[in-house]
Amino acid sequence: MINRNTVRVLSLKPVTRAKCHDFYVKINSECENAQAIEESVSWWQEDKEKLNTLWWVLNYYSDRLDPDRYLRAVIEQRLDALAMKDAELFTA
Repeated sequence: MINRNTVRVLSLKPVTRAKCHDFYVKINSECENAQAIEESVSWWQEDKEKLNTLWWVLNYYSDRLDPDRYLRAVIEQRLDALAMKDAELFTA
């Protein structure tokens, strides 16, 4: 799960399965495997909203896209890093 502090700092909102469907279709058509999805994370590494949506897509469609939870963990780590970066900006 995404850390509660990360959710708070980045103001992340839950995304419904219905809202994830189009993104799921896009990911499914553009990414042939988990490695390709992980590469897409690197393209969006500064986009907290896109990462959040991708996390929810992987969560809702975990049996097809992320059965071992690896990709969600990668996204969680990236979101945590963004939250730490944002928190540092507020304290500086």
